[in-house]
Amino acid sequence: MSSRFHRTLPARPDLAQQKKQAKELLRSYDAGDPEAHERIRAELPDKPEIALADAQFVLAREYGFTDWASLARHIEANAESTRSPIERMHAAIERRDFVKVRRLFEENPGLRQFINQPIFSFNSPPIVAFANDADMVDVLLDFGADPNGRSTWWAGGFHALYSATGRAAERLLAAGAVPDACAAAHLDRIDLLMAMIEKDPAVVHERGGDGQTPLHFATSQAMADLLLDTGADIDARDVDHRSTPAEWMLGPHGDGRTELARYLVDRGATADIFLAAALGLGRRVRDLLQADPAQLEWRIGDGAYGEHPPSSYHIYFWTIGTGRSPMDVAAQYGQQDVLTVMREFASPRQRLLSACRRGEETEVRAVLHEHPRILESLQPSDHRLAADAAWAGNARALTLMLELGFDPRVKGHEGGTALHCAAWEGSVECVAALLARADARELVTIEDSQFHATPLGWCMHGSLHANPNRDRARIARMLLEAGSNLDLGDREASPEVEAILRAWERS
Repeated sequence: MSSRFHRTLPARPDLAQQKKQAKELLRSYDAGDPEAHERIRAELPDKPEIALADAQFVLAREYGFTDWASLARHIEANAESTRSPIERMHAAIERRDFVKVRRLFEENPGLRQFINQPIFSFNSPPIVAFANDADMVDVLLDFGADPNGRSTWWAGGFHALYSATGRAAERLLAAGAVPDACAAAHLDRIDLLMAMIEKDPAVVHERGGDGQTPLHFATSQAMADLLLDTGADIDARDVDHRSTPAEWMLGPHGDGRTELARYLVDRGATADIFLAAALGLGRRVRDLLQADPAQLEWRIGDGAYGEHPPSSYHIYFWTIGTGRSPMDVAAQYGQQDVLTVMREFASPRQRLLSACRRGEETEVRAVLHEHPRILESLQPSDHRLAADAAWAGNARALTLMLELGFDPRVKGHEGGTALHCAAWEGSVECVAALLARADARELVTIEDSQFHATPLGWCMHGSLHANPNRDRARIARMLLEAGSNLDLGDREASPEVEAILRAWERS
């Protein structure tokens, strides 16, 4: 098992550092370094092609382990032993490893003092942060979690019953969780809510998480009817996002509680231009635009829909998407009749941008025929549509916009250009369209404004964290061939992308 090149692990070994050393060993070997060649051939004398896994194997042998997996297990066990019990508990809960969590509580009685502490996001105790995990709820309750614990959020804390469903909710109730009106609405427990209303009719105005009312939490028409018939405000706005119950009910692509939102509008809820567009309410859209055609310029994330400290963005920012116009939302929800109405009020520029986002070349050409100089009227922010199309992997829309002269350098999602977004998404077609440009060599060198990475860096990160069924190895090769710098620092990638990078380094 021992190697001629014996190495000793540091007192607190780091697996990421060992991975980096293995990469450096492989790169040195590929570069013809004599010592790296001797080290690798001491363990693998006859292997014709050396890959990263081989360099890891050699490194593990030098440390006295049979293979890389054994070294990794040793380092992870060592890291586990040096963590405090609270750190180990936090990590196990995040992994939803309820078996490990139970064992930690059994072995470390002192952990119980932390079980109700706000140690997770938004100042949430574990029972709130993982209220939808029945197995975890069981363990936490067994070791003293307060079934009535809440997060401490400025706009209104969250109770575990605001997100728990099924067995988790029943377990919480059996353990003594006391539902308020918001929890009863979420659980669709009409019996519980009726009893509360009989005792105190004002509970229909109660404020829960984010300052939502019970109607914000409703999941059925029957629950909505009960609340409205007993005095609930159909247009009450929550505190953190300044959004009504109907607005909260929209999902990103028609999911969520869309039909319940429609029902609330039928019962008199106000529908703004975005809600009306998503629900296909053509008459409502017409009325709104007749009163103020400028609403077609509104954007989610800006103006009334932006941040207004201390409150955050409007809820549409997360459920529909930032930067969307009313016409974009109508198209996103497949409401063609509403789009037809909007076109009657839209300026040529607005019609052009809507058609570009949808990749409708015929409509784009028609607008250009009627208004030959319209492209000159585009605002700098309009060019972000190219990055948005790349982020969505919409090669048809992106190609059309590039032909029209949209600037692919304008930053979009997380400060990335269109090429960053296409590389992350893994869209070979979008990347090819961008690299076909005369300025491709410039595009591959631009760094995003948030992480300071090139498109190749986004490709590498996406190979580990985005859709694994995309050919990012091919994209990596395309970016390198276009002139991307290979100085990647500590960034990691999938084995397929790593193989491309190593081959390029050797060439």
